[in-house]
Parts: sequence; structure tokens; C-alpha cells
Amino acid sequence: MERSVPRTSRRPKDCGCLAGPGRSAPGRHLLDAQPGGWRYRHLFDPLRGARQMGVTSPCTVFLLGATLALHAEPTAAPQAGRLKEVVRQAFRETHQGFSADEILVDDRLNKAFVAACRRELPHVEEATLNRTLLNLRKAGELKVPATRRRVVRHEEYLHAAEIAARLMYDRYGTTMDRVLCDPELRREFDQQAQAVAPDVSAYRLRKAALGLRKARRLRPELAVRVADWGKQVLTLPAAKIAKSPKLVPARPGVYIFRDRSGYLYIGQSSDLQRRLAKHLDRSDRSSLAAYFASRAVEDITVELHVFDPQSKARLAEMRRAYESELIRSRKPRFNIAP
Repeated sequence: MERSVPRTSRRPKDCGCLAGPGRSAPGRHLLDAQPGGWRYRHLFDPLRGARQMGVTSPCTVFLLGATLALHAEPTAAPQAGRLKEVVRQAFRETHQGFSADEILVDDRLNKAFVAACRRELPHVEEATLNRTLLNLRKAGELKVPATRRRVVRHEEYLHAAEIAARLMYDRYGTTMDRVLCDPELRREFDQQAQAVAPDVSAYRLRKAALGLRKARRLRPELAVRVADWGKQVLTLPAAKIAKSPKLVPARPGVYIFRDRSGYLYIGQSSDLQRRLAKHLDRSDRSSLAAYFASRAVEDITVELHVFDPQSKARLAEMRRAYESELIRSRKPRFNIAP
């Protein structure tokens, strides 16, 4: 049989949430008698508690957080929703029957799309608008069918798009989707791709790279993704290296020879400076030496993946694993596939 608890047994008790010299509790506990024991009920003054800094009691922290959450304005979700709404509407107004991917690779369409977005959201960055468009397309949330399509064949310059796309990943760890969304990265991609294929428009090179990405031919090599060796990626004309070998760091790494025809040769060394000087003087790879002799050195570019000498890259077997991954995926002309 339960016993009734007299009201006089209900008495306030100091919370102790802010125990310490010169501190007073932001609230009180009311000690309620209950069958089988006592129950603490917190009498909390959120305004007073909010003024007390250094609150450490779980009770006080939880209640203060809950109180503030109830009064917080829900800003993030409506902003995201508004952004999506504006991007959808801008796409409907400007796509001219083309897909969202075409908006990203065509400067004229992209400029019109961004301008339409900024009529409603003038301070949102171009990269954010483009990424939102791409994410909506991937999520199937655009709900606007494409009625027009440009068919372009890329065989003659596909290697240029691949070289530039892989270089962007090697340097920044960023995918081709993000490159196309970000105007600065897109310009750098254009410069690198047109250095290999100068007579091809930026539009065609971007479209070729997008096609490679969709065909899953730009997957980053496993070694490139997992090797945390303080990597720095440099691109230098072979002619400059031949004249000034010290432009190349005397550090371990992997080197890639390429020209306008594509990747030529990939190798590794514990001392890139010494190894490249040897190649450009008289390579010990007979096929590569013959190719260099038949071409102007000005046409050749060297891409360097330079590693921290204190990292695992100091070990030859680690560099060989990295080199083998690049050879397998990039298929340079004068290497024997591992």
C-alpha cells in the first residue's frame, strides 16, 4: 500500500551545478518524495543560467541547450531549400533543352544560368550554384527532361582531357565534377588540357573529360589515394630542366614524361634531380632515348610527384608500387605494363 507523502517533505535543495567559489547555481532542485525513493526535479531559470559561463553540470548543460534550441531560428534548412528552389527555376529558364551537364561545360549556358540564379541570390558563389545544380541532377530532382543533345567525337584529343583531369586530381584531390563546378579549377583544367591540345576548344576538352568520368576511366589510382607522403605535384618543361637541372628537387618521387601525343614514360627515383638529368642527357631507356632524339625537347613536359624524404616514399618498394599503379592506369607508350 502506497503511503501519501506530506507536502512538507517537498523541499528545495541547492542544485550544485555550479559548485565552486564565488558561483551560485542557476537553478534549484526540488526534492520530491516518491514511493521507493526520492526524485530530483530541476527548477531552471534559463535566463539566469545563460548568464553563468562555465556551466559544467550535465543537468544544466542539457536544459540550457534544450531551452536555447527551442528558441533558435531554423535558418539552415530554409536557406538550403531556397537555394535548391532558385537553382531549379534558373535551370528551367536557361537550359534551352540541354541537360544540366551541358550547363556546366558550355560557358554561354553557364553564364546565363548563374545570372538567373543571382537575380534571386546575388551573393551565392558560382561554384555553389553549379554544385547544387549537379547534385539536383544526380538526385533526380530537376524534373526537366533534356530534349537536345550535342554529339561530339573526342578520340583525337581524349588523351589531353585525361592528362588534365588526372593532373587536377593529383594536385588537389578533386574530381572532375568539382572541377567543372568551380570557375577557377575549370580555368586551370582548360589551361592544362589546351597545353596538350592547343587547337581544341575548352568546351570540347571539358566534354571529353566528362565523358571519361562517366565511363569510369578517371578513377584515381589506389596508391595515389592512400599514399600520405607529403606529395607535391610540379609540372615543368623538359627544356627548362635540361638547362637548369636544379629546378627539380633532389628528393624521392615519381616522374612522368608526356607530350601532345599523351603519356610517354613513367618512372621513379630516390633522387628525381639526378634521374631526370640522366634521362635528358642520354636516357638509359633506348626507346625513350630514340624518341627524345627524334623530337624537340621543347615539346616534352615533365610531371613530378615529389615526396617527403622522411615518408615511406624513401623506400624503393613503396615508390615502385605507386609507379606501377600509374603505369597500369595511364598506359604510357614506352613502359612495359607491370
